[in-house]
Amino acid sequence: MGIFSKIADAVTGGGVKVHLQWSETGLGKPIEVRVKADTVKSDKDIAEVYVRVMASEKVTVPRVNVAEKFGNEIRQKTEDVSHSQTTYDQKFPIAGSQSLKAGQTYEWAGSVSVPADVLPTYRGINASHTWKILAGLGTKGNDPDSGWFEISLGR
Repeated sequence: MGIFSKIADAVTGGGVKVHLQWSETGLGKPIEVRVKADTVKSDKDIAEVYVRVMASEKVTVPRVNVAEKFGNEIRQKTEDVSHSQTTYDQKFPIAGSQSLKAGQTYEWAGSVSVPADVLPTYRGINASHTWKILAGLGTKGNDPDSGWFEISLGR
């Protein structure tokens, strides 16, 4: 399977298709990444090529009694209550500004590293911690990107 075990891509605004490949993942160890841009429909200036890594924790408390007001009357109902919190969000520069020419394919390589002391991926009964990764091209307006892809980070 080689060094790059995961491949992901998406068609995005600006007529650029962005692909992201990444190596095996782990907390505290470098993740090798490759970003590829193709299907460039017209010349495009970009400010940067980047990879963004993000994590969030979600906790759900099931069957909570909640009071709601209906006119002058208060009624109780039972519902699950959830809350999500971003626990990590880091943008890693892969390459600087440059001009992309129509009809060309471009590829950049680099590495990103998530600290060893952050929360790993986990899925419990009422809580979970998920990680995701995205590659993007910094442009004016909406950045063409690969879209988010879930990754698993363990110790």
